[in-house]
Amino acid sequence: MAGTTNPLDSVIRETIHQSGGVDIDGDAKAALAIRAGLITELFEVSDEGMALLNPNRTVEQQIAVWRDANLVADARRLLAHALPPRHAMWWALLALTEAHGHEAYSLPVVEALLGVRDFLMKPTEAGRRACQDLAEAADSTSAGGAIGYAAFLCGGSMAPVNCPTVLPQAHLCGRLCGVSVYLAAVQFDGQRYKQHLHHFIELGLQIARGELTLPDEVQVRSAGETVEEQVLVTVFQEARR
Repeated sequence: MAGTTNPLDSVIRETIHQSGGVDIDGDAKAALAIRAGLITELFEVSDEGMALLNPNRTVEQQIAVWRDANLVADARRLLAHALPPRHAMWWALLALTEAHGHEAYSLPVVEALLGVRDFLMKPTEAGRRACQDLAEAADSTSAGGAIGYAAFLCGGSMAPVNCPTVLPQAHLCGRLCGVSVYLAAVQFDGQRYKQHLHHFIELGLQIARGELTLPDEVQVRSAGETVEEQVLVTVFQEARR
């Protein structure tokens, strides 16, 4: 389990701007090639997962081993902690949007999703802080709360404006993105959530490999090229009518 001074936060912190601005991009393909043992120190691996963990495998290789064993919770956490913030949030947003298309979330949750999408399209300090307000309005335990706080904790200070900087632990954004993906799977089908986690993990891997584009690239197209992107575009268009 990650501690408050875990030095391995630096593995993730390298992709996060720490001086008040918002720099949430990173090399997602490189993240898949990180040694899995560095990332698994940032979260609690199940006993079954530990039995199949080889810390010298890459993140992508270890995810494949856990998926083959149906240990999707461990695979989800590993991918969520390894991805750079922007990729992790986009992954969570796609998963939540697909779940919303199956069974609608409440308006405050949808507004939080919209706020995170706006932030990903144009990362600004004001947008990051707005995501905190939207998360609180949606309820911090909801899907909107999880992804809204993920955006708020992706970089920059947690303290109020004009107060001394208080930086979040660097792995918290990824942890909350992983929680968001889990909540999406449960929303889609609580009885078969592991089946949906397999699907969502595949989406996350496609994002990391560059097979699914990030939101600024989707914006310039008239329609998404994948089913997931088409669902995303439709949901947000309807929500803003």
